[in-house]
Amino acid sequence: MICVYYGTETSFGGNGDAVLVPTAASVRQVAGGEYSFTMEHPIDPWGKWKYLVRENIVKLPVPKEIIQPAYVGADTDVYAVTVNNAALREEPSEPTTITYTSWSSSQIYSVGSKVSYNYRNYRCVYFDSSSAEMMVPPANSSWWTQIARQTSGAAVLATLKTGAKLYLISSYDSNWYQMETTYGLQGYIKKNQVQFDHRITPQELQARTITEQLFRIKEVSVDRKSGMVNVSGNHLSNDLNGVLVQEVKLSKATPAMAIGRITEAFMQNYRGNIATDMTTDIDGTYTGEIKLKNGMFCLMDPDKGIVHNFNAKLTRDNWDIFVMSRSAGIDTQAYEIRYGHNVNGIIWKVNTSNLITRVVPVAKKENGESLYLPELYVDSPYVNNYPVVYMEALNVKGQVGKDDGTGTDTNWTESALLEEMRTKAEERFSVNLVDIPETDVTVQLEQLEDTVEFAWLKEYAETLNLYDEVTVKDPDIGLNITLYVKEIEYDSIRKKITGLKLSNRLYDDEGNVAGYNIMNGALTENKLSNSASDYLVSDAVNQVLSIITV
Repeated sequence: MICVYYGTETSFGGNGDAVLVPTAASVRQVAGGEYSFTMEHPIDPWGKWKYLVRENIVKLPVPKEIIQPAYVGADTDVYAVTVNNAALREEPSEPTTITYTSWSSSQIYSVGSKVSYNYRNYRCVYFDSSSAEMMVPPANSSWWTQIARQTSGAAVLATLKTGAKLYLISSYDSNWYQMETTYGLQGYIKKNQVQFDHRITPQELQARTITEQLFRIKEVSVDRKSGMVNVSGNHLSNDLNGVLVQEVKLSKATPAMAIGRITEAFMQNYRGNIATDMTTDIDGTYTGEIKLKNGMFCLMDPDKGIVHNFNAKLTRDNWDIFVMSRSAGIDTQAYEIRYGHNVNGIIWKVNTSNLITRVVPVAKKENGESLYLPELYVDSPYVNNYPVVYMEALNVKGQVGKDDGTGTDTNWTESALLEEMRTKAEERFSVNLVDIPETDVTVQLEQLEDTVEFAWLKEYAETLNLYDEVTVKDPDIGLNITLYVKEIEYDSIRKKITGLKLSNRLYDDEGNVAGYNIMNGALTENKLSNSASDYLVSDAVNQVLSIITV
């Protein structure tokens, strides 16, 4: 049944506040993006339609999906500051106290003498030994001038109030901890200025099977003439759009650590969990700064989002959100979609507008000037498959002599940074697939499965989920390619998938600048939008099609 609940409801058992009788209801899912619904409902005589108001919640059938076990949080010890104005320092070094002989009224001093008085240090700049009254520092500034009580220590990164929370990185020695603030600032603090508060232990969320999901109504249109109410809205997890992150700075963080730091920085509570199965078996690669952005931005933004950074799978179960490894789940490569008698069943589109076959990585020299590879660029294995070379300038974060972002005390050397530049350039081809044409196939399963020839598709359609791999074949036009499920259209009344969009790229590429040539001085340190030639000449079509199965 399709039910509706008041917007403040937190328990969704039973039939809700009303059982709806819609004439149409569909759900749209996009990998790493939109999860929404639309519904058409009559102005019924029982008044059920009156529950279809903005911010109310609708429960709808969705494609069946199994979510594997995942974990919330990363193993971390949290300490609390016990001394007000405690200093988090750049290095484990604090100022050393200087003490001199206490000032005495019976002592005769010479110019330059240094004394301590009332916990302050003074230097004698004038002294009259015949004076009837010995001047008490600093009673007469013409006699004494105040001087420093401490030698300089390491720079103070932050002054912390009592009760401020810190994450333990390491126990540096018997006197110092290396720690990190909740907003990502790393430094050193004296052990006697903090105490253990609690330990964050990953909480396991058990595997679950979902067949229904909750959606919040965002738009309502009442057509009195037709007697219909049209509503639309977003999946309940989009409530995270209303939760701001105060400030987070992360360097080489794992998925679990990045998620944990971000949720700790939420400026108000979020009802659900954000979990991941990528806890120990993946290198920390997330580096970035987020300030006053909403929680969904932190997960889904193409540039700074965790999902895109780790090429992960975003799955949602009402308020619970899962950032999962793409290797987890059911192997569906054996699924095949074959074009047959229905000519409108499959639409195949290949686009080379954003093609990149040569990457020029750019970092910084020690003096701030642009650092290039000795060989200047890195080529795609398929660079010769096209009649034109398409170049891209790739900005690689790093400067010779500066922090290399590993969380240690090491700085970039030129040789190490050059190797990093080569690696990042090669990842544009191996991970982002910028050297392969974008391939999209739209399949209207409703048309195909209703024919005798393709009745077998119904079984597959009921088990397909986002990110699954599907083989699509049409021998007549040379189509034989394995693609990912990028979008799903689902009929919540008939409980069947009615449309799929398949692609060799789940996420839109966020590249840098591309063009035929890169002029001297044309590269800047800012990330530029992706662009390429508008077309390939017609005699290159066969070469393009020859590599789409790569």
